[in-house]
Amino acid sequence: MNRLWLALLPDLRRFPPAERADALREARGTALDASELLGLAAGLVGVVAFTRYALAGAVTASPKAALNFGVALPLLALLLGPVHLRRLKRGLRDQIERREPR
Repeated sequence: MNRLWLALLPDLRRFPPAERADALREARGTALDASELLGLAAGLVGVVAFTRYALAGAVTASPKAALNFGVALPLLALLLGPVHLRRLKRGLRDQIERREPR
């Protein structure tokens, strides 16, 4: 298991090492809730608006597309990554609650 996942998702440590990959795979299947959907939509709109208007006069057509892609990709990771992590954390917590009855 990648150390980065263990650092980003501390709840993953509550699973035995042999089960962590399956737990993470199941957490990825967790449905998005309303706030996560709104966050994704806001992030996408923000990145599209930034790349469309901030870089409008940058260069001509072909290089502009490459520049937009180069700027948009890190912005998408920065804005949408936390939403994905929130969903994974919620999915792991749900699994833990199902495994450990109170």
